[in-house]
Amino acid sequence: MKINENNVSLLLPPANVTITDITPTSATVSWTPQMGTGSMVVYKKVGEISSNSTYTTGTSMTISGLTQCTTYEVKVQYVQAGGGYSVPIIFITPMWYCIENSTAAITPYLYASNVTLNATDLPQMISNSTGTKAYTNYRSDPTRRVKLVRGSSNNTISVTKAGPATQNPTTIGIWIDYNGDRAFDSTEGILYSSNSTDINPTATFNVPLQAGQVDCKVVMRVISNTTPYFTNCGPTNEIQDYEVEFIDASSLATKESVGKNKEIIISPNPASDVLNISGISEATDYEIYNVLGQKAGEGKVSDHKVNLSHLSEGIYFIQLKDKNNAIRLKFIKK
Repeated sequence: MKINENNVSLLLPPANVTITDITPTSATVSWTPQMGTGSMVVYKKVGEISSNSTYTTGTSMTISGLTQCTTYEVKVQYVQAGGGYSVPIIFITPMWYCIENSTAAITPYLYASNVTLNATDLPQMISNSTGTKAYTNYRSDPTRRVKLVRGSSNNTISVTKAGPATQNPTTIGIWIDYNGDRAFDSTEGILYSSNSTDINPTATFNVPLQAGQVDCKVVMRVISNTTPYFTNCGPTNEIQDYEVEFIDASSLATKESVGKNKEIIISPNPASDVLNISGISEATDYEIYNVLGQKAGEGKVSDHKVNLSHLSEGIYFIQLKDKNNAIRLKFIKK
């Protein structure tokens, strides 16, 4: 679109605003270029009033100095051309986990291949490593996301040892950061095969009922090493990290039931004053909780809508209940 003083009001806000390369402390924002104007990038923590803004003549910018495990909102405006801000984009920074030699590209003497997790009602294979790196971060790969049911038992995890050191006594260890403290405690170990020649170590584990009660996804860490002496940060022959998603058993049961009938969907998300809910009956009760587990509202769904005007900006969970089902869904109030 041509830009001049007579038609600046016709220019639309920036389009195709995307967030990529999200780390615990940074994220890259990009948008569609527009001739003849610079852009203002504005971002803030969701729920806060004050924001940060940066002017740029480019069409992408890396935001730095972010806080890990925090929800942010970012929007972009063409400055000289006007046209208003883009629709806010919401993203969450991941947790930081310690790593030694995270950029090393080598062929380990030993590596973990065919990491297979059979969770309660959620069978999945999450890795088929080729052993080319000392550290592999699978956290951004949705096809390798680990899904576990809170409070579940008799989940199994298995690994196939691969590489030149396969026949030697070697060690495989796997941990899940259940409590979200960014450490892998001894109580969080789900498999440990120490100084063993077992080619396919396997273990059974239970998931704590309160697992993953944090805003961002925690990590499952797989370590392979030719000796049993190492820390959870390294140095080792190989480390693999996977994102873990915890699911409530009641939610899983509801989704299975809904799948046979009608899916429950909330919109818009983020929402301003009203949350629309489809796929429910008119006899549905609701409760709203904040991220601290404090109740922030309750009532009965009216005309498939819930009023959110009393809520401050932030992340919430809405629990929907009728005589047959119960489900909890996450939404953001902007």
